[in-house]
Amino acid sequence: MVYTGDMRPSSESLCLTLSSRFLQAFFSETGTDLPTQQRLMEQVGIAADTLTSSTGRVTEDQFATLYRLMASARNDELLGLLSRPMPGGTMKFGGYSIIAAPTTGIALHRYSRLLKMLSDDFEVLISRNDGLASIALREPDGPRRCRPMGLELTLKVFHGVGSWLIGRNIPLMAVNFSFPAPTYLDDLYSLFPGPLNFDCPMTTMTFDASLLDLQFHRTERDLRTFLSRQPRDWLCSPSVRQPVAHQVRTCLLEGGVGSMKVPDIAKTLNMSLRTLCRRLEQEGMSVKEVKDALRRDLAIHRLTQTEDPISEIAEGLGFGDIPSFYRAFRSWTGVAPGAYRRDTGIRQVDS
Repeated sequence: MVYTGDMRPSSESLCLTLSSRFLQAFFSETGTDLPTQQRLMEQVGIAADTLTSSTGRVTEDQFATLYRLMASARNDELLGLLSRPMPGGTMKFGGYSIIAAPTTGIALHRYSRLLKMLSDDFEVLISRNDGLASIALREPDGPRRCRPMGLELTLKVFHGVGSWLIGRNIPLMAVNFSFPAPTYLDDLYSLFPGPLNFDCPMTTMTFDASLLDLQFHRTERDLRTFLSRQPRDWLCSPSVRQPVAHQVRTCLLEGGVGSMKVPDIAKTLNMSLRTLCRRLEQEGMSVKEVKDALRRDLAIHRLTQTEDPISEIAEGLGFGDIPSFYRAFRSWTGVAPGAYRRDTGIRQVDS
């Protein structure tokens, strides 16, 4: 995708980013040694110092490519996070079994039965009560057999596949994990759109039960596209942990992050300036923090997905001059924009 004029990515297509803390934990839990880490990062265009930088970020496309390379090399779609390998083709086989299901609930039940045949690390329980549905991963008594990230990603598969089937993100009323909060907590808030709780008896997500009764239409062609992009299309979804912050982010994205002022945002959202600031404060955010995070993700998106000149990117994001953009980008990622672009293999257009 190459930007021209005022073209901007939509809130759905804008690539999200994951922190170096998430990538560190991912490599650690999958047992990936340092030489392999370095080789994989070079293959997918992740800067060498991203992993060690406290401000390092990777795009969802970079992570998805990394994931696919590892899954192919290991013939394990969950990369050793479960006690037994999940053979290559599991998602494909499961996909063909669910696209013919009459409802989302039946589709997810079919996928849960497939997992039961392949893994005894946990049992997937799908239930409903008083208008609420839950998908729980019940582990057997005794020591945990799989990695915590294995539980996170398995739960995310169910959320991502269900969202893909119905064509929209499934809002989650609660997400409970049976382990302590990890160092990459903010990344989990980006992956799971709902309130998160830790040290719970069981890993569970809860949502509106009516979503299980929805009919859907997915073709083999849809499935092939979904599989070719995995894990991206079941992994990443916008967070609603902070609904007002999310509205502000969408407003800035649609109205222009480089031009909209705080009064413009409040007016667009039909709020007074005081109400907007108060509600953001309740979510632990400010307009500046939302704006800076969006600028960061847009900058990374344009540097990795387009050949736009850096000066044009800086201007489009509302920076008065290139040096101020360079300083901001270094604070976000730990490297300069040009170095970030070179490491991802995008041709440098200007200095």
